[in-house]
Amino acid sequence: MRLSLLPLLLSALPLCAQWDLRVELPRPSGQSLPQTMLVGSGQLVAGDMGTGSGYIATLSHQLFQLGPLLRLEGGVEYSQLNASGDLSKGTTVQGTRLKQQGLGAGLNAQVWVPFVGLAGEIGLIQRFQRYTFTTPGASSTKDLSRTWLRVGTRYRLPSIGVQPYLIASYQQPVSKDHPVKLSSVSDLAAYFTAQGSGQEFERLWTFGVGVTF
Repeated sequence: MRLSLLPLLLSALPLCAQWDLRVELPRPSGQSLPQTMLVGSGQLVAGDMGTGSGYIATLSHQLFQLGPLLRLEGGVEYSQLNASGDLSKGTTVQGTRLKQQGLGAGLNAQVWVPFVGLAGEIGLIQRFQRYTFTTPGASSTKDLSRTWLRVGTRYRLPSIGVQPYLIASYQQPVSKDHPVKLSSVSDLAAYFTAQGSGQEFERLWTFGVGVTF
């Protein structure tokens, strides 16, 4: 009798230990670089970060399920966000690069629409990232810890066994640093030393694929 129950228990394992693996391609946007009014000097420095690139890999585990409509999962991720742009100071134009990479942990809730394989998602991600901003002659590096809000949607593709899906989301930090105002600026290196992490990413869209098993 016990042996006859073993196949039944094994077949139920995916239901009680459900994992989710996804890879997303983000389109992050940096803050204006910096469009900051320098006190007593006017707008001496101007420029913009372009839309960037990178990837986000996430592994999640189902923590709670209420019927077929509501699921709560916890997960960990590795992310790398990049953007580049130009900085102009007078008639001089210099290339710039912004990079944030690191680990994250979060909670995500899924609300499913019955019978159509479509779900809405909302969650919070605590990201621990190494921030690096570089331009010729100057560089700024800092460790950031930010809570990000994530709102997304997924569409489950028909399949037997594993469940592949398509995913899209919008994300932004709950709080972020802002460019500082300086009383004077003697050179570009000194400016970026004071600016610090004022140019972190302020929003991103993601598009990707995943599988639930």
